[in-house]
Amino acid sequence: MKDFMETALDIAYSRMGRTSPNPAVGAVIVKDGAVISTGGTAAYGGPHAEAEAIRAALDRGISLKGAEIYVSLEPCGHYGKTPPCAMAIRDAGIGRAHIALMDPNPLVSGSGARILKEGGVDVVFEKEYSESAYDLIRPFEKYIRQKKPFIVYKSAVTLDGRTASIKGDSKWISSSLSRCLVHRMRSKVDAVIVGKNTLFSDNPSLNVRLDEFEQEAAFFAENTINVSGRENGFINRLMRAKDETPGDPLRVIIGLNAGVAEDAHVWDGGNYLVFETEDNYARLLEENPAKRDFLRNLNIFFISGSREERVEAALRELGRRGIMFAMLEGGAALAGSFFDSGNIDQFLYFIAPVLAGAGRPSVDGQGTDFMADAARLFDISSAMISDDILFCGYRNDKCLQDL
Repeated sequence: MKDFMETALDIAYSRMGRTSPNPAVGAVIVKDGAVISTGGTAAYGGPHAEAEAIRAALDRGISLKGAEIYVSLEPCGHYGKTPPCAMAIRDAGIGRAHIALMDPNPLVSGSGARILKEGGVDVVFEKEYSESAYDLIRPFEKYIRQKKPFIVYKSAVTLDGRTASIKGDSKWISSSLSRCLVHRMRSKVDAVIVGKNTLFSDNPSLNVRLDEFEQEAAFFAENTINVSGRENGFINRLMRAKDETPGDPLRVIIGLNAGVAEDAHVWDGGNYLVFETEDNYARLLEENPAKRDFLRNLNIFFISGSREERVEAALRELGRRGIMFAMLEGGAALAGSFFDSGNIDQFLYFIAPVLAGAGRPSVDGQGTDFMADAARLFDISSAMISDDILFCGYRNDKCLQDL
């Protein structure tokens, strides 16, 4: 049974970054002790994991009467883009459903299990897998409750907490192994977010370049990285899962400045979105006549208000566009705005054995007068990645009642 549910969780992880705003789910159908089919959530509007696994078995002429299904998340019990998976399981004649986690959607949680039970399907909740399954659908939980993307803040820092030298140089603080994990992380999110200063100073591509890390991928495949603290189902798979062919996340830029280059990497392919205030945009047009045509053709969504209000408006718009999981990559001022507005959900730090002595901080927020008022993180995990320390923590403690 352990291998079957672990396989379902591995499938769910493999679909992350491709299903939003639906959760990534994995399903495994077993009969007479052997796997007969598997399925994972398709792109939004396509079949869910359970339906995909059922179809794969039926297409091969395999009867599902008396079979068992292992799913990483409770099968849906409502009509949406597709019919309820719980009904598909029931109607297929599957006799038992093993479920790792209840659906966090308060409007539907429990309905799938109820349909299964009322239809004569034996329902088994596999509690030992709940936390691992939860780590994979934390973004979905926030999105379904708040209609905003789950934000993970990634930062490579020196041992004394600096993200760049006093002149702004930041290449490279962390090891190539750590950078490989960052690109794997990018392949699992829907969007990557930076501010105008990072755009100007670093000219980042913000795409996924796993082909540059073949040696690093081989290292992770051949070596087991021990995770200390809490066993994190997402972090564990981030390190050991086989790299696949990913799509690039949406590139999100918050703010523009006069130095923005017309040939910056983020404009390549048009897969980007800029957030800016109307006043600053008008000022840039006025002060940069040579760039007016370029600026007028940018894909811009206007926001307004204080720093925190602008962040909130940007996230609301991303949520409206179906962005469920996003990674914030810089810089310190933007991270401060996200932090102060309470919109960083996960902190992923790569701490390098380097001392800068001075330089830019990781988060430049309002701060607190007393350490007793500082934000404390939960569900802590850490691991040694070469000479770096990977640190993962969450802003909020687990809130699912089923854990």
